[in-house]
Amino acid sequence: MRTFFNKAGYWIALLFTALSLYGQKQKQQVTAADYAKWSSIQAETLSPDGRWISYNLHYDYGVDTLFVQNIKSAKRLSFPKCSDARFSSDGRWFTFSDPEKGLVLNDLITGNKQYFKDAIRHEFNSEENLLAVLNKNGSSDYLTIIALSTCKKYNFNDVIEFSINNSGILAISTGYEVRLLKPKNGFIEKTIAQDEDAGFKKLFWSKSGEFLSFLQEIKTPKQTAKNHRIFYHDAASGTNAILDSRETEILSMENITPYGASSALRFSEDGKSIFFSYINPEQEQKTTAYEIWDSATALEYTQDKMFGNPNRLPKTAVWTPSHGKILKIGTIENPQTMLTADRKHALCYNLLKYEPQYEYYAPANMYLKDIQTGAEHLILEKQSTAVGMIGGSSSGNFIHYFRNGNWQAYDIAKKQHLNLTTDLPVSITDSILNDAGPPAPYGSPGWSSDDKYFIAYDRYDIWMIEFSSRQARRITNGRKHKITYRICLDLYPVIKKPTQDEFLIRKFDFSSGLVLQAVGRDGSSGYYKWNTDGRLEKLVFGNFGNSRIQKAKNAEQYIYIQQSASNAPKLMAVSGKQKSKVLFRSNTDASKFKWGTAEIITYNDQNGKNLQGILYKPAGYIKGKKYPMVVHVYERQSQEINNYSIPTEYGPMGFTPSAYFLDGYLVLLPDIYYQMGEPGKSALNCVLNAVDTVKRMGIVEENHIGIIGHSFGGYETSFIITQTDVFAAAVCGSGLMNTISSYFVHSAAIPRSNAWRFESQQGRMPFSPFENWKAYERDAPFPNAANCRTPLLSWAGKKDPTIFWTQSAEFHMALRRLGKRNVFILYENEAHTIAIPELQKDLTIKTRNWFDYYLKEQKEALTNGIP
Repeated sequence: MRTFFNKAGYWIALLFTALSLYGQKQKQQVTAADYAKWSSIQAETLSPDGRWISYNLHYDYGVDTLFVQNIKSAKRLSFPKCSDARFSSDGRWFTFSDPEKGLVLNDLITGNKQYFKDAIRHEFNSEENLLAVLNKNGSSDYLTIIALSTCKKYNFNDVIEFSINNSGILAISTGYEVRLLKPKNGFIEKTIAQDEDAGFKKLFWSKSGEFLSFLQEIKTPKQTAKNHRIFYHDAASGTNAILDSRETEILSMENITPYGASSALRFSEDGKSIFFSYINPEQEQKTTAYEIWDSATALEYTQDKMFGNPNRLPKTAVWTPSHGKILKIGTIENPQTMLTADRKHALCYNLLKYEPQYEYYAPANMYLKDIQTGAEHLILEKQSTAVGMIGGSSSGNFIHYFRNGNWQAYDIAKKQHLNLTTDLPVSITDSILNDAGPPAPYGSPGWSSDDKYFIAYDRYDIWMIEFSSRQARRITNGRKHKITYRICLDLYPVIKKPTQDEFLIRKFDFSSGLVLQAVGRDGSSGYYKWNTDGRLEKLVFGNFGNSRIQKAKNAEQYIYIQQSASNAPKLMAVSGKQKSKVLFRSNTDASKFKWGTAEIITYNDQNGKNLQGILYKPAGYIKGKKYPMVVHVYERQSQEINNYSIPTEYGPMGFTPSAYFLDGYLVLLPDIYYQMGEPGKSALNCVLNAVDTVKRMGIVEENHIGIIGHSFGGYETSFIITQTDVFAAAVCGSGLMNTISSYFVHSAAIPRSNAWRFESQQGRMPFSPFENWKAYERDAPFPNAANCRTPLLSWAGKKDPTIFWTQSAEFHMALRRLGKRNVFILYENEAHTIAIPELQKDLTIKTRNWFDYYLKEQKEALTNGIP
């Protein structure tokens, strides 16, 4: 009896094996002709009530399509070629853009549609349940208002701008008039300002909706900056106050300008004061017969021309109409300002103070100014102004800043500095960033909404530090399992629309809990809900790439994207304690094709630091067989382990991993850890150690390994092939070849030399060439060109403002003079990456041909040696 069952089990197992192999054999090989079947999910949006989602499917080879889907019923509507879906607050209505019909308003209950062929801008208002649409009509625009409850339309001619307050009252400008439209009285128009000679613009309501401000342009001579009047309208009294700089003593030599912040006018919290920008009317001549580059100026020439004269910088001021008081917040001495959240104080500083210097963000002395009295005092000397290094609390009571390895805070009321993190048992200085320059923190999202707690990150965990006692509480336990927790900032919008002179502040209400993102070192990821009792409630977590979470504004409904290297992205939904639900699976046809696999490999750098890399094995991988391999280099890449790579010929850099692992290649993406002063040698060491790890697996054809990189990866690629013969072919895009000339070159994109890139950021040379000339030469491709024996295909865009194309051309000429095999492609109208689809495909094919010729020995891949 035992023998029978053993035999039966044998035959059953054999049958299942045969069926499995049969199923595998039935899967097709992906070819370039099949790429058109793949699409990517883009622009997903969740309706405020949490009942509907919209998303676009983007096809590199076909027509994009907009979908709108009911989360509960799965009812789905499709709109080919359309995009930009927006929902009304009640979830009944949505708008989208149709390239042929213009703006479309769709009723999700009846299916009825309305079209606005020439729509320029539109906005839903939940308070009055209306949609306002600004339309183009030749030289004259008009406004259409649809009362959504009755579908009644109201049209208003000659409207160039509109703004809706939180009560649903509309302000409109015709350019020569400003009128108010109140829905409750049938949109009867009331004119509040009128002038035949000058235009009204920049309508802006106060937070309460009680006050409206706007500008009126004043005609000025062409050689001077434009000037404006400010109107302040009190909706309750129906009166206007007007500020004209020419009629004031303090602004008599200044012009009021809409520039200097993303909002031309901003109200104080109580709506009784208006913040605006002013500028000296004198403008520099735009064209001259020559330029004078003077080493005595604080800034390099182009920067100095733009920012070197404080007179020509827009500066912030505040006006209180009730008593006519005007205070200049920004001044010649300290032109830059940052307003606190309550707009009662401002940090004032001068970015020229410590110039010349060689960081991207200049340090500055910080003065705190009282907006009411104008009194100011110095609170910080030589403080970093880099993004994330300084901020404010959500109530405006504290300024926080990173300094000497700790987060510190300044109590505005007590005029007192306090170290918030000195007693933490872990370091909060980022050990992963690995750039040159001053130490940076892991970060801080800000404060609790009541200003009671400051929030800080270490490498893995989130800390809440009570300000009054400095007692710290760790709310996650990521260090134990090597999982990094962070607050999902996308779910916590900034308090105010950020401007150039305001802190970017988010409000975290602990009483509602916090949604956290979690990422493991192995690539696992997901989301948790932290509750005030300390519990972490899992929304989703696993060995997938979970990202792009959104929450419905008025419901406890979330959507997110889930994917892995072998599983196409899915649009998922989760609500409270319910299990995650699949809303949409992309690329279902992919299951018909053979696909590659991805795994993490580990290796060490020259100092024994443990590193990771991604190894993609080819579709239909056969154990024991050896394959050619392409190594893609750039700083850290292992975090992409769960990213799904869609095969395409339309990438901006001519390389997509899936196009290679679907056609018999291994693809390796190694992480690089840098020693300061040795960026090239660090890349060489890490890449070779990663390659050696794959070699020991016995799966790679050791004489058929290629290397590719773009930008800084292009620099690394070009340097590596001057130091080793491991690689049979190389491709470099937009690469930096001569570190010394690049250090001194003047970049058009960032109007200054590249010194900061080397001394404080990616270049990782924390010294100038004059301090260590040999180090710059040692780690550069150009001076080492004679050692290169690897055939190189390089490319650049002639309009690249980041790394000039001449860098690639110089290396090409050096290799040419040395008799080294190389081809250089210069794209005439392209920049740092390739934007034109036809040229993206051209570069992709040329790159592939280059590798196929040298790594697969396909001799037909090159014609006369050119791909």
